[in-house]
Amino acid sequence: MKIKLFVMLALCISSIAASSGKAEQYTPDMDNAAGWTIVGSPDTSHQFGFDYSKYGIPAPPNGGGTTGLWMAANISEGAVASISASPKDISMVGDYDVRFDFYLNFNSSGGTTEFGGGFVGFNPNAGEAFSGGGLLGDTDGDSSRDYRLYRDTNELAMDSGAYAISSQDNSLDPALQAKFPGQTTPEAQNDSSVFNPTNTIVTAPNGTLGYAWHTMEINVRNVPCGGFGCPQTAKFSIDDFEIGTIESSAGLLSNLDGHVAVTFADLFTSVSTKPEFSFGIYDNLTITQVPEPSSALLSLIGLLGLLGLRKKN
Repeated sequence: MKIKLFVMLALCISSIAASSGKAEQYTPDMDNAAGWTIVGSPDTSHQFGFDYSKYGIPAPPNGGGTTGLWMAANISEGAVASISASPKDISMVGDYDVRFDFYLNFNSSGGTTEFGGGFVGFNPNAGEAFSGGGLLGDTDGDSSRDYRLYRDTNELAMDSGAYAISSQDNSLDPALQAKFPGQTTPEAQNDSSVFNPTNTIVTAPNGTLGYAWHTMEINVRNVPCGGFGCPQTAKFSIDDFEIGTIESSAGLLSNLDGHVAVTFADLFTSVSTKPEFSFGIYDNLTITQVPEPSSALLSLIGLLGLLGLRKKN
Protein backbone atom coordinates (compact mmCIF):
# COMPACT_ATOMS: atom_id res chain seq x y z
CA MET A 1 0.00 0.00 0.00
CA LYS A 2 2.82 2.40 0.90
CA ILE A 3 4.53 1.64 -2.39
CA LYS A 4 1.37 2.44 -4.39
CA LEU A 5 0.90 5.71 -2.51
CA PHE A 6 4.55 6.58 -3.08
CA VAL A 7 4.15 5.96 -6.82
CA MET A 8 0.95 8.03 -6.96
CA LEU A 9 2.61 10.95 -5.20
CA ALA A 10 5.59 10.71 -7.54
CA LEU A 11 3.27 10.87 -10.54
CA CYS A 12 1.51 13.91 -9.02
CA ILE A 13 4.87 15.65 -8.55
CA SER A 14 5.77 14.98 -12.17
CA SER A 15 2.43 16.37 -13.34
CA ILE A 16 2.63 19.52 -11.17
CA ALA A 17 6.26 20.13 -12.16
CA ALA A 18 5.29 20.03 -15.82
CA SER A 19 2.57 22.64 -15.32
CA SER A 20 4.01 24.78 -12.51
CA GLY A 21 4.54 28.14 -14.12
CA LYS A 22 6.01 28.83 -17.52
CA ALA A 23 9.45 30.38 -17.81
CA GLU A 24 9.22 34.11 -18.52
CA GLN A 25 11.45 35.00 -21.45
CA TYR A 26 12.69 38.31 -22.86
CA THR A 27 14.29 38.85 -26.26
CA PRO A 28 15.34 42.52 -26.59
CA ASP A 29 15.60 43.87 -30.14
CA MET A 30 19.27 44.44 -30.98
CA ASP A 31 18.40 46.21 -34.21
CA ASN A 32 16.66 49.08 -32.42
CA ALA A 33 18.21 51.47 -29.88
CA ALA A 34 14.88 52.09 -28.15
CA GLY A 35 14.73 50.43 -24.74
CA TRP A 36 18.50 50.24 -24.24
CA THR A 37 20.87 51.99 -21.85
CA ILE A 38 24.45 52.56 -22.99
CA VAL A 39 27.19 53.01 -20.40
CA GLY A 40 30.68 53.62 -21.70
CA SER A 41 33.97 55.46 -21.69
CA PRO A 42 34.34 58.56 -23.90
CA ASP A 43 36.34 56.81 -26.65
CA THR A 44 33.71 54.18 -27.50
CA SER A 45 31.02 53.79 -30.12
CA HIS A 46 28.00 51.61 -30.87
CA GLN A 47 25.35 51.03 -33.52
CA PHE A 48 22.15 49.01 -33.35
CA GLY A 49 21.00 47.25 -36.52
CA PHE A 50 24.56 47.21 -37.88
CA ASP A 51 24.87 45.12 -41.08
CA TYR A 52 28.07 43.13 -40.69
CA SER A 53 27.72 41.05 -43.87
CA LYS A 54 30.25 43.19 -45.79
CA TYR A 55 32.91 41.96 -43.35
CA GLY A 56 32.25 38.38 -44.45
CA ILE A 57 30.56 37.59 -41.13
CA PRO A 58 27.75 35.05 -41.54
CA ALA A 59 24.43 34.92 -39.70
CA PRO A 60 24.77 33.86 -36.03
CA PRO A 61 23.97 30.34 -34.82
CA ASN A 62 20.78 31.22 -32.92
CA GLY A 63 18.98 33.42 -35.40
CA GLY A 64 18.85 34.55 -39.01
CA GLY A 65 19.84 37.85 -40.58
CA THR A 66 23.13 39.72 -40.55
CA THR A 67 22.31 42.76 -38.43
CA GLY A 68 22.95 43.25 -34.72
CA LEU A 69 24.60 45.49 -32.14
CA TRP A 70 28.11 46.72 -33.06
CA MET A 71 30.41 48.09 -30.37
CA ALA A 72 33.98 49.43 -30.40
CA ALA A 73 36.35 50.80 -27.74
CA ASN A 74 39.64 52.77 -27.62
CA ILE A 75 39.15 53.97 -31.15
CA SER A 76 41.68 56.81 -31.23
CA GLU A 77 42.69 58.11 -27.79
CA GLY A 78 45.10 55.41 -26.60
CA ALA A 79 43.38 54.81 -23.27
CA VAL A 80 41.67 51.85 -21.64
CA ALA A 81 38.00 52.02 -22.68
CA SER A 82 34.87 49.93 -22.27
CA ILE A 83 31.20 50.02 -23.22
CA SER A 84 28.11 48.09 -22.10
CA ALA A 85 24.59 47.91 -23.50
CA SER A 86 21.75 46.94 -21.16
CA PRO A 87 18.00 46.51 -21.77
CA LYS A 88 16.63 49.24 -19.50
CA ASP A 89 13.22 47.74 -18.67
CA ILE A 90 14.37 44.21 -17.80
CA SER A 91 15.55 43.66 -14.24
CA MET A 92 15.93 40.09 -12.96
CA VAL A 93 15.70 38.52 -9.52
CA GLY A 94 16.33 35.02 -8.21
CA ASP A 95 17.18 32.28 -10.68
CA TYR A 96 17.57 33.28 -14.33
CA ASP A 97 19.50 32.39 -17.49
CA VAL A 98 21.13 34.68 -20.04
CA ARG A 99 22.27 33.70 -23.53
CA PHE A 100 23.61 35.71 -26.45
CA ASP A 101 25.69 35.28 -29.61
CA PHE A 102 28.83 37.37 -30.04
CA TYR A 103 31.48 37.78 -32.72
CA LEU A 104 34.85 39.42 -32.03
CA ASN A 105 36.64 40.88 -35.04
CA PHE A 106 40.18 42.23 -34.86
CA ASN A 107 42.73 44.11 -36.89
CA SER A 108 45.36 41.49 -37.61
CA SER A 109 48.10 44.09 -38.20
CA GLY A 110 48.37 45.81 -34.82
CA GLY A 111 46.50 46.95 -31.73
CA THR A 112 44.53 43.73 -31.94
CA THR A 113 43.71 42.56 -28.43
CA GLU A 114 40.23 43.56 -27.30
CA PHE A 115 37.60 41.79 -25.18
CA GLY A 116 33.93 40.88 -25.41
CA GLY A 117 31.45 39.30 -23.03
CA GLY A 118 28.64 40.09 -20.63
CA PHE A 119 27.56 40.95 -17.08
CA VAL A 120 24.68 40.02 -14.77
CA GLY A 121 23.55 41.98 -11.72
CA PHE A 122 24.45 45.00 -13.82
CA ASN A 123 23.67 48.48 -12.45
CA PRO A 124 23.15 50.89 -15.38
CA ASN A 125 23.08 53.84 -12.98
CA ALA A 126 26.56 53.19 -11.58
CA GLY A 127 28.24 54.92 -14.52
CA GLU A 128 30.58 51.96 -15.04
CA ALA A 129 30.67 49.57 -18.00
CA PHE A 130 31.60 46.81 -15.53
CA SER A 131 29.22 46.13 -12.64
CA GLY A 132 27.80 42.98 -11.11
CA GLY A 133 29.46 39.75 -12.21
CA GLY A 134 30.96 39.27 -15.65
CA LEU A 135 33.16 37.38 -18.08
CA LEU A 136 35.30 38.83 -20.86
CA GLY A 137 37.29 36.88 -23.44
CA ASP A 138 39.77 38.40 -25.87
CA THR A 139 40.08 38.34 -29.63
CA ASP A 140 43.53 37.01 -30.43
CA GLY A 141 45.11 35.42 -27.35
CA ASP A 142 47.78 38.10 -27.13
CA SER A 143 47.48 38.47 -23.36
CA SER A 144 48.57 36.45 -20.35
CA ARG A 145 44.92 36.56 -19.16
CA ASP A 146 42.72 35.93 -22.18
CA TYR A 147 39.66 34.96 -20.11
CA ARG A 148 38.74 37.25 -17.19
CA LEU A 149 36.02 36.96 -14.57
CA TYR A 150 34.90 40.13 -12.77
CA ARG A 151 33.15 41.22 -9.60
CA ASP A 152 32.19 44.78 -10.49
CA THR A 153 35.42 46.42 -11.73
CA ASN A 154 37.67 43.90 -9.96
CA GLU A 155 39.17 41.11 -12.05
CA LEU A 156 39.31 37.79 -10.20
CA ALA A 157 42.74 36.18 -9.99
CA MET A 158 43.37 32.63 -11.13
CA ASP A 159 43.88 31.50 -7.53
CA SER A 160 40.44 32.84 -6.51
CA GLY A 161 38.91 29.42 -7.16
CA ALA A 162 36.36 30.93 -9.55
CA TYR A 163 37.82 29.50 -12.77
CA ALA A 164 36.92 26.11 -14.23
CA ILE A 165 39.76 26.41 -16.76
CA SER A 166 43.32 25.47 -15.84
CA SER A 167 44.78 28.79 -17.04
CA GLN A 168 43.52 32.21 -18.13
CA ASP A 169 46.15 32.07 -20.87
CA ASN A 170 44.84 30.29 -23.96
CA SER A 171 48.33 29.00 -24.82
CA LEU A 172 48.60 27.18 -21.48
CA ASP A 173 45.22 25.44 -21.40
CA PRO A 174 44.87 22.42 -23.74
CA ALA A 175 41.11 22.26 -23.14
CA LEU A 176 40.65 25.84 -24.38
CA GLN A 177 42.76 25.09 -27.43
CA ALA A 178 40.72 21.99 -28.26
CA LYS A 179 37.37 23.72 -27.72
CA PHE A 180 38.16 26.91 -29.65
CA PRO A 181 40.40 26.09 -32.65
CA GLY A 182 41.91 29.19 -34.23
CA GLN A 183 39.79 30.82 -36.93
CA THR A 184 40.85 32.73 -40.04
CA THR A 185 40.10 36.31 -41.06
CA PRO A 186 37.14 36.34 -43.48
CA GLU A 187 38.36 36.74 -47.07
CA ALA A 188 35.95 39.63 -47.59
CA GLN A 189 38.04 41.81 -45.27
CA ASN A 190 40.94 41.57 -47.72
CA ASP A 191 38.85 42.87 -50.63
CA SER A 192 40.46 46.14 -51.74
CA SER A 193 37.34 47.14 -53.67
CA VAL A 194 35.50 47.36 -50.33
CA PHE A 195 38.20 48.21 -47.79
CA ASN A 196 41.18 50.55 -48.02
CA PRO A 197 43.36 49.55 -46.29
CA THR A 198 42.38 45.90 -46.11
CA ASN A 199 42.68 43.51 -43.19
CA THR A 200 45.53 41.02 -43.45
CA ILE A 201 44.43 37.38 -43.57
CA VAL A 202 45.73 35.44 -40.56
CA THR A 203 44.70 32.41 -38.50
CA ALA A 204 44.26 33.15 -34.83
CA PRO A 205 45.91 30.84 -32.26
CA ASN A 206 43.95 27.91 -30.87
CA GLY A 207 41.99 28.75 -27.74
CA THR A 208 40.99 32.22 -28.96
CA LEU A 209 37.56 33.68 -29.76
CA GLY A 210 38.28 35.93 -32.75
CA TYR A 211 36.69 35.53 -36.19
CA ALA A 212 33.89 33.18 -35.13
CA TRP A 213 30.43 33.27 -33.65
CA HIS A 214 30.22 32.06 -30.07
CA THR A 215 27.33 31.73 -27.64
CA MET A 216 27.78 32.89 -24.06
CA GLU A 217 25.46 31.48 -21.42
CA ILE A 218 25.17 32.75 -17.85
CA ASN A 219 23.18 30.79 -15.26
CA VAL A 220 22.30 32.72 -12.10
CA ARG A 221 21.12 30.66 -9.12
CA ASN A 222 20.25 31.31 -5.49
CA VAL A 223 22.29 29.35 -2.95
CA PRO A 224 20.07 28.11 -0.08
CA CYS A 225 21.48 29.22 3.26
CA GLY A 226 18.49 29.04 5.62
CA GLY A 227 18.29 32.77 6.16
CA PHE A 228 17.93 36.23 4.62
CA GLY A 229 20.42 37.56 2.08
CA CYS A 230 21.63 34.20 0.80
CA PRO A 231 24.37 34.36 -1.85
CA GLN A 232 23.89 33.77 -5.55
CA THR A 233 26.14 32.15 -8.12
CA ALA A 234 26.64 32.95 -11.80
CA LYS A 235 28.12 30.22 -13.98
CA PHE A 236 29.67 31.47 -17.23
CA SER A 237 30.00 29.22 -20.27
CA ILE A 238 30.97 29.77 -23.91
CA ASP A 239 29.63 27.26 -26.44
CA ASP A 240 28.63 24.95 -23.55
CA PHE A 241 32.20 25.04 -22.19
CA GLU A 242 32.37 26.27 -18.59
CA ILE A 243 34.84 29.09 -17.94
CA GLY A 244 34.03 29.70 -14.28
CA THR A 245 31.53 30.57 -11.56
CA ILE A 246 31.25 33.72 -9.47
CA GLU A 247 29.60 33.67 -6.03
CA SER A 248 28.23 36.83 -4.49
CA SER A 249 29.47 37.70 -1.02
CA ALA A 250 29.19 40.62 1.39
CA GLY A 251 31.57 43.48 0.66
CA LEU A 252 32.38 42.26 -2.83
CA LEU A 253 29.19 41.62 -4.73
CA SER A 254 25.99 41.92 -2.71
CA ASN A 255 23.88 39.95 -5.16
CA LEU A 256 23.36 39.19 -8.83
CA ASP A 257 19.82 40.55 -9.10
CA GLY A 258 19.44 43.42 -11.51
CA HIS A 259 20.03 44.13 -15.16
CA VAL A 260 21.95 42.28 -17.85
CA ALA A 261 24.60 43.81 -20.13
CA VAL A 262 26.67 42.86 -23.15
CA THR A 263 30.13 44.39 -23.03
CA PHE A 264 33.08 45.28 -25.25
CA ALA A 265 36.40 46.59 -23.95
CA ASP A 266 39.97 47.44 -24.83
CA LEU A 267 41.96 46.86 -21.64
CA PHE A 268 45.21 48.13 -23.14
CA THR A 269 46.34 51.60 -24.23
CA SER A 270 47.48 50.58 -27.71
CA VAL A 271 45.23 51.83 -30.52
CA SER A 272 44.32 49.69 -33.50
CA THR A 273 46.19 50.73 -36.64
CA LYS A 274 43.04 49.79 -38.61
CA PRO A 275 40.14 50.61 -36.27
CA GLU A 276 37.52 49.67 -38.85
CA PHE A 277 38.29 46.01 -38.15
CA SER A 278 38.32 46.21 -34.35
CA PHE A 279 34.83 45.59 -32.99
CA GLY A 280 32.39 43.18 -31.41
CA ILE A 281 28.97 42.12 -32.72
CA TYR A 282 26.16 40.97 -30.39
CA ASP A 283 22.88 39.33 -31.32
CA ASN A 284 20.06 37.08 -30.10
CA LEU A 285 20.08 38.11 -26.45
CA THR A 286 17.63 35.96 -24.49
CA ILE A 287 16.91 36.40 -20.78
CA THR A 288 14.82 33.71 -19.08
CA GLN A 289 13.38 33.76 -15.58
CA VAL A 290 13.60 30.27 -14.08
CA PRO A 291 10.24 29.65 -12.36
CA GLU A 292 10.16 28.58 -8.73
CA PRO A 293 8.40 25.29 -7.91
CA SER A 294 4.77 25.72 -6.83
CA SER A 295 3.70 25.37 -3.20
CA ALA A 296 1.72 22.24 -4.11
CA LEU A 297 4.86 20.68 -5.57
CA LEU A 298 6.85 21.49 -2.44
CA SER A 299 4.12 19.98 -0.25
CA LEU A 300 4.11 16.74 -2.22
CA ILE A 301 7.89 16.53 -2.04
CA GLY A 302 7.57 16.89 1.72
CA LEU A 303 5.04 14.05 1.86
CA LEU A 304 7.38 11.81 -0.12
CA GLY A 305 10.11 12.58 2.38
CA LEU A 306 7.83 11.62 5.28
CA LEU A 307 6.90 8.38 3.59
CA GLY A 308 10.55 7.56 3.12
CA LEU A 309 11.20 8.18 6.82
CA ARG A 310 8.24 6.04 7.91
CA LYS A 311 9.41 3.20 5.67
CA LYS A 312 12.88 3.26 7.24
CA ASN A 313 11.43 3.19 10.74
